[in-house]
Order: sequence, then C-alpha cells, then structure tokens
Amino acid sequence: MDTVLQAAIDAACAGGVVLSERAGNLGQVRTKSSTFDMVTEADIASGVAVVRTIAERLEHARFVVEEPEVYDLAGVTRGELDDPEVWVIDPLDGTTSFIHGYPCYSVSVACLRDGQPVAGAVRNVPAAESTWASLGQGAFLDGKRLTCTTTQTIPESLMITGFPYDRTTTLDRQLLVFERIIRDVHDVRRDGSSAIDCCHVAAGRADAFWEFGLMPWDLAAGVLVLRESGAIITGFDGGDWSPSVRDVCAANPALHAELLAVIRSSLGL
Repeated sequence: MDTVLQAAIDAACAGGVVLSERAGNLGQVRTKSSTFDMVTEADIASGVAVVRTIAERLEHARFVVEEPEVYDLAGVTRGELDDPEVWVIDPLDGTTSFIHGYPCYSVSVACLRDGQPVAGAVRNVPAAESTWASLGQGAFLDGKRLTCTTTQTIPESLMITGFPYDRTTTLDRQLLVFERIIRDVHDVRRDGSSAIDCCHVAAGRADAFWEFGLMPWDLAAGVLVLRESGAIITGFDGGDWSPSVRDVCAANPALHAELLAVIRSSLGL
C-alpha cells in the first residue's frame, strides 16, 4: 500500500483509539463559533495522536487541523490549504454526538496536493470501521471495494443531510431545501458526521448527501472516498469540490443532476 495512504489510515485509527478511550470522560468542554459549536479535550488529544502518527513517517509534512492547539502540542508545522501538499484533519467530526454519547463520530484524515485529495481515511469510531481511498485506486471499507448506488430518482432514494451551526440565514436556507426534499424522498437520515455521511453514500448505504456550511476538514477525506466509489460531489453551482466550497451536493451519477436541480430551485438559484 502507498506510504501516504497507509499513513492516513494509521493516523485515523490512532485518533480513533484516543476517542474510544475518552468516550464518556469528556473533560473540559468549551464553545467556539456558537453555543452549538463545541470542542472537547478529546478533540485536541485525538488531533495530537493523528498528526504525530503522520509526522513520524513523513518528515516534512504540513498540517491544517480544525483545532489550532494541536500544532504546538504535537510539535508539527502548520500549513495552508493552498500548499502544494498539506494534510487536512478533523480529529473529531461529530463532537455533539460524542458529547451526548450518540454513536456517530469519526476521525477524518486527508492528504491534499494542489488543493485536491489524493489519499484519505475516515475512522467511524463507534462502528470500528475504516474507510479509505487513494487517487485512481478505488475506495474501500475495511478492505472491501466500494461502489455507489445506481438509484435514479429522488422518490426511490435514501438521503443524508446535516444542519449547520449557523442557526440564522444558513439554517433558513437548509430548511427550504429540506422541506422540498422530504416531501418526495424515500427518507432522510441525519447523524452529525459529514465524513461518515460521505462514506455511507460511497458504500451504497444511502444514495445522496447534501449539506450547508461545511469546512475543508469536514470533507477532504470524504470527497475522495465518494469520487473513488463513482459518486459525484460538487458545490451548489455544479462546480467540482475545492477547499473553498462550503455547500455540497453528493450523489451517484444518475441522481446528482436531479438533486442539484431541486436544491437550486429551492434556493431560487
């Protein structure tokens, strides 16, 4: 297996071990952008474990991590999203679920080159599942190759979404889309980890995923997993995902255009 991909897998698992050990023992919990956006001591400890696993193998690795305390604690180099190569990491995707003991949270690790993911891994901690992908080499769940579904219409589909920390304009826009889709779709799931959501679509457990207000570390690994499973992920303008994209639509190729049209119509785009 490629050294970079193996580093991603092992790093995600290392973070997962930390989260498993700290589940139910939160320590200090503080808020960030809002009362809904929280960080725990487990977020930071997981981040340290993740970046150290990579840095020990790849001497010149640079990092973009959701929790900034990680850089100094781990003694690693802070990078930028436009670096030629940078590791983009969410040490705990699904903090709210983790805090409440709801079994859906993950560690997301991706290596970006020139702004696009080339290797990535997501550790679904409560399920003890690892999903990974490398550019041009396919996506895998614990070694089993993944292929997205071929469902062609919204009424036949199971979809996944999430709700933003911004409970003002962004939430209002999401509710417009949600109301339109929920009336037609088979059903919608919402578990709170966009990295896991991407992996579920790649694995054929759901047909599509959309969400507002996501950050690069939420999606970087999941984007590659989706692409390598045959799915499409774009912004709401239909353009390819990049680290600057915050609102995303992901689905199998047969469904993507229809879902994107519904989203755009709901928003008056």
